[in-house]
Amino acid sequence: MAVPSEGCEECGLPEIWLCGRDGIRHQFQQPLSALNLEQRDECFALVFARANTITECKSCRAELARRFSVPTFWWTQYCKRANGYFGSQEIVLGGDSPPGITTWARFLIKLVQGGDDYTWIKLNIMTHSLSAKNQIMMVFDATESTRERLLASLMDDGRNEEMTDLFWIYHRILNDVMDLHDQSIWGLRTHVRTVERSSSERSLSDKSSAESTADRPNYRKLHDLARHAIHIAETTATTINTIHGIVAAHGEYMKSASTDASDSFQSIARRVQNRLLLYSQVALGLQNRAVATKDRLHNEIQLSFNMVTQNDAATTIDIGLIAKEDSTVMRKIAYLTMVFLPATFVSAIFSTSFFNFNPELERWRVSEMFWVYWACSAPVTLVAIASFRFWGRA
Repeated sequence: MAVPSEGCEECGLPEIWLCGRDGIRHQFQQPLSALNLEQRDECFALVFARANTITECKSCRAELARRFSVPTFWWTQYCKRANGYFGSQEIVLGGDSPPGITTWARFLIKLVQGGDDYTWIKLNIMTHSLSAKNQIMMVFDATESTRERLLASLMDDGRNEEMTDLFWIYHRILNDVMDLHDQSIWGLRTHVRTVERSSSERSLSDKSSAESTADRPNYRKLHDLARHAIHIAETTATTINTIHGIVAAHGEYMKSASTDASDSFQSIARRVQNRLLLYSQVALGLQNRAVATKDRLHNEIQLSFNMVTQNDAATTIDIGLIAKEDSTVMRKIAYLTMVFLPATFVSAIFSTSFFNFNPELERWRVSEMFWVYWACSAPVTLVAIASFRFWGRA
């Protein structure tokens, strides 16, 4: 197959995989405008493109809108930031031909490897199906792991009979989405369980207060895990709403095609619908698991706070007991001081030169200048008391 050389230099040529009824894959690069599936028998094309660069290119955006009926709002900022959605619209082909369908969907999954190590997996897809023989699926900004998953899911021989139902792609994609959500939730659960076990070991161990302080919970890690749990619960709930949209759109598609559809088509359509309903229930179970994991983590954070508060209260009680012992000792010292201080004071007064004892006459003589003692000591005492009260207030 000749590969045209023209194409937007900034956006580059998309990677295209073709697979027909023969099951043989063909991989090449060429402009989407040159992709013609009518030349092949029951052909399915899987296209990997870069939406981030196409968004800035007016010519490529116009070509996608013309070739694949891409709606204008698909390029808006709120669509790029959305954590999940599904939409569809019919393609009127004219004449007696049944209408085709264009769909677009987005799934967001968060995989947590550690507190600061995590990965966002974005599955941003668009399908353009004119008939069972002309179906194109575009995947934007796919990682290598996502690319390998989609090739394995969509490029096998078992898809040939399913291609009569234009929604066959989604029940296969949802299988991969459920697997990624399962990895996301159980990966978070592993970290939560590690926190729970470490908390149990701390509560059962008998350590000194110094060791307990060093072994306190890592609150930064706990809150990082709580943030991941909130994101995972949010994206899982959004995936459920997205699946509900797919189920509703497929139900409308079945009604519109049931008038002149063959028994084989109706059987395949019911099979696809049943698979979609199954994945809706699986997603609901995963959401319940995600919410339960988030609640377990919240409970563990509350337990950690309570344990630390309890330890701090016990430490405060110990400090109070030590202070009480110190107060008892100081009270004993004060009692001893009160016992000896009056006698010491009296002895100090009588030992001054204002008093004189005559051993021969066995008489005490008090100096007429004894008032000088009181004149000096009283003001000094008052100044000392006033200074002490002033410094105490300061």
